[in-house]
Amino acid sequence: MFFSKILMTKAVIFSSVIALLACTVSTDASANYTKRNDKWESSFKVVYSQDTTVDGQNGSSLDLESDYGWGFTLGYNVNPHILVNFDFASTTPSYEATAVRDNGNTISGRNKMDLLESQFNVVYSIFASQFTPYVQVGAGWSYLDSNIPSGDAVGGCWVTWWGQIYCDGYQPTYDDTRFSYNAAVGFRYELDNSLFFRVSYKQNWIDMSHSENVTIGSYNLEIGSIF
Repeated sequence: MFFSKILMTKAVIFSSVIALLACTVSTDASANYTKRNDKWESSFKVVYSQDTTVDGQNGSSLDLESDYGWGFTLGYNVNPHILVNFDFASTTPSYEATAVRDNGNTISGRNKMDLLESQFNVVYSIFASQFTPYVQVGAGWSYLDSNIPSGDAVGGCWVTWWGQIYCDGYQPTYDDTRFSYNAAVGFRYELDNSLFFRVSYKQNWIDMSHSENVTIGSYNLEIGSIF
């Protein structure tokens, strides 16, 4: 009888421990499950773009240096796995351009380029949890401004109705807007207060008309909010 009570007591204790562990696992699983389903989100990001070289016509080339930039995203979580968002990024990398003249001589110059990216992406999260790896594909357009004058500056002055004189000017430059597309891989982690972090590596391709396509890799660190 004594041993039977001991065995029964152990069985009760063992069953209680198993039940407690099951509840704990269930609670953890519930806590780790994402809250992003059917919700909007936005983020601010810091961008580090890598250097790259672009070969042009007749031996010309463009060497883009690495640069830090910024950006933001706005998106909608269709479900815990699929996010559709708009992605904007801005960098101003320094560059060295080399052109080849008809006589074979080369001419080089350095400047800073304004590079703006506006793209729509589909992001697939592997897990429906607060921490998950993800993959991304997207397309849109990229604006490139060489900051090299393409003509005379345009400007003027005018007088306001209260008698103040204002002057302003504009310098046209060689610029272009081109189709671009991207692919990215990264990790996402959400806090319980709807804040989230993302870190990713992104490869962007810009479809150029007078040179080979521009390929730029970048590292992205984001902080955002689900609402």
